[in-house]
Amino acid sequence: MQISISKLVNQKRLAQGLTIEQLAERAGVSISLISRIERGEIDNISLNKLQAIADALNLRMGEFFGDEHLSGIHTLDLLNYLRALPENKREAVAESILRILKL
Repeated sequence: MQISISKLVNQKRLAQGLTIEQLAERAGVSISLISRIERGEIDNISLNKLQAIADALNLRMGEFFGDEHLSGIHTLDLLNYLRALPENKREAVAESILRILKL
C-alpha cells in the first residue's frame, strides 16, 4: 500500500505540474511530509492529512487503497470517467474501448 500511495502522489503531482512545495501548500501540510510520502518513508499518516493531499490532487481517498495494478493516474482517470457515466452509457463506452483495443 505504501508504494502505491507514494507512486500515486508523485505521478498525480507531476501530471498537474505541481512542485512538492505547491502541493504541500494546497494540502496545508509540510513540504517534508510530501517529500517523505513520495519517497515511501511514511509508515503512519493521519487520515485528515491524507484526505487533504487527496483533495489537493483531485483524488478520492479510496484511490490510495485500491488495487496496486490499477493505480496509475491514467487508469484511475479512465475508471473515474466510466464510474461517472450512467450504467447504460458506461457499458456502451466500455464495449467501444474494448473493441478499439482489439484492432
